[in-house]
Amino acid sequence: MRKFSFFIIFALLLISSSTSLKILVYSPLYAASHTNFMARLADTLTESGHNVTFFTPIIDETRKNQLGVKLTKNVIKLEQDSKMKEKDVKIDDMMSIFWTMDVTSKNGHRILETLHQQAVLTCDNLFRSKEIIEKLRENQYDIGLAEPLMTCGLALFRHLNIEKTIITSSCVNYDILLPTLGEPVDTSYWPTMNSQVTEKMDFSDRLENFEMLNLMLKTFGSMFDDEAKTYRSHLGPNFPDWKTLIPEASLHFVNSIPFIDFPRPHLQKTIGIGGISVDFESVQSLESSGNLEFSKILEKRPKNMLISFGTLAKSSTMPENFKKNLLEVFKSQPNCTFIWKYESDDVEFAEGVENLEFVKWAPQMELLSEFWNFQKLTHPENWKNKKLRFFEFLGERIPIFADQSRNANMLARHGMSIVLHKKDLGNFEKLREAFSETLNNENYRKNAEKIAEIVKNQPIKPKDLVVKYVEFVGKFGPFPQMSPHSLKMSDFQRYNYDIYIYKFLVFIFPIFVILVIFRFFKSYFSVKIVPKNK
Repeated sequence: MRKFSFFIIFALLLISSSTSLKILVYSPLYAASHTNFMARLADTLTESGHNVTFFTPIIDETRKNQLGVKLTKNVIKLEQDSKMKEKDVKIDDMMSIFWTMDVTSKNGHRILETLHQQAVLTCDNLFRSKEIIEKLRENQYDIGLAEPLMTCGLALFRHLNIEKTIITSSCVNYDILLPTLGEPVDTSYWPTMNSQVTEKMDFSDRLENFEMLNLMLKTFGSMFDDEAKTYRSHLGPNFPDWKTLIPEASLHFVNSIPFIDFPRPHLQKTIGIGGISVDFESVQSLESSGNLEFSKILEKRPKNMLISFGTLAKSSTMPENFKKNLLEVFKSQPNCTFIWKYESDDVEFAEGVENLEFVKWAPQMELLSEFWNFQKLTHPENWKNKKLRFFEFLGERIPIFADQSRNANMLARHGMSIVLHKKDLGNFEKLREAFSETLNNENYRKNAEKIAEIVKNQPIKPKDLVVKYVEFVGKFGPFPQMSPHSLKMSDFQRYNYDIYIYKFLVFIFPIFVILVIFRFFKSYFSVKIVPKNK
C-alpha cells in the first residue's frame, strides 16, 4: 500500500513538473517603473509554479541592485562590456531639461534621445555576449516576455527559437504599437501616450494630439530601425526587423485598467492587466516591514503628502525658484507633513521648514497600506488611526514628461486630483491654492478611495489574467491568426482611400456626363445670328 501511495505521489509530481513552463523575461535595467513592472510579471509566474528566468541587461549602473524581483531566483545580469562603457551614455545628463521644457509635437522627440543611444548600445552589447546567449539557448524556453520600449529582446527570442512570445507595456500603450499591431488609431478622442491633452479636445488639441502621435511614430521608428541595423549586423541582413517581430507576439499585456483608463477600441490580443504592480494581499504595514522611521514621521501631523516625481525626473535638478515656491507652500500648510523624495544631501535651502522631511527612498506600498488601509477600506468607520487617513502623491498632479500628463489627466477625470502644469511650480499662488484645495476638500480623498476599491476588486484579478493567458499561450500558441490582415494591406487599402475615390467618382461621373450632354445640346440647338449686309 505504501509503495502504491509513493507511486501515486511520484506520478503527480511528474505531471506537475510537465505542466511547468520555462519562461524568459527580458527586462533591461532602465527606469524603476519599467523594471518593477516586468519583475512583478516574473514573480507572478514564478509564484504559479513556472520556471522563470529574469534576464536583465544593465543600462543604468546605479540601479544594478534594484531589480525588483523577490520570488524569481534565476536572475541573469548582462553587464556592460568595455565598448559600451566607453560611450558612457547617462539619462541623467539630459533629464533636467524637462523641468522647464514643455514637451510638444515640436520637440517631443527629445524624450527618446538618450534612450535611443542606450537601446542601440545595449543591443550591440547583447549580441556580442555569445556565452550568455548560448547559456540562454540551452534552457530551451517555451515563452518569452519583453517590453517593446526596445525591440532587441524580441530579436533575441527569435534568435533563441522561442516561437511563443508576449509583449508587455508598463505604460498604457506605446503609440507605435497601434499601427504596428494593426490596432485603430483614433486621435480625435483618445489622448496618445505622450500628449498633454485630455479626451475632450477642441480643434487645436486634436491637431496637437495628431501631430504628437505622428512624431512618436517617427521617433520610435527611427530607434527601432537602428536597433534592427545593430542586431542584423550580428545575425545577418535577412533577419526579421521589428515590423515583423512585434505583430508575431501572441498577446500584448498593457498596464491599463479598463474601468479607469480612457476607453478605446483594441485587438483581442491586447489584455489590460493594470493593478498587477500593486500586490494588495502581501502589502505590509510600516511596522511589520521594519520601516519604523517612516512610522514616526507619519505620527507627527494629521495629514501627510509624499512628493516624488519618479526615478528619472530628479527633484535635485529642479529649478531653484520651483523649490522655493514649494517650501513656501509647505509652510502654508502646518498641519501636513511633506515627505520629499530628494536625491541629494544638499538640503540647506530648506533649513527652517519644520514640516518637511527629506528621504532618498520611500516604501510607497507600505505607505499606501498605512494611509489607504486596504483591508478596512470598505469600513472606514473602523479605522483607528484617523490622522493617517490622508495621503497624496504630488508627482501625479504635476507631470514632467512622457506619459505622466496622460496619467494625471486620467486620474483627474475621476475627481481624484487637480492637474497642474509644471510651469505652475513657478506660480506660488496657483500652487498654494491647488495644495489647499486637495488637502482640505474631502471629495478628492473619497474619489481616490473609490478608485482604490475598483483596482482592488476587479472582476478578474490581474495576476489571474497573466497566469491563465501565459499558460494558454504555452499550451496552444503561437497565435499568428490573431494578427489582422490589415497589416498586409497598403495604407491606400487599409484606410479605404480607394473606396472614397470610387464613391467620389461614382457620384461625380454622372454629373460630369450630364454637363457634357447639356453643353452638346446647347451648342447643337443654338442659333448663330449673322447680321445681314446692307
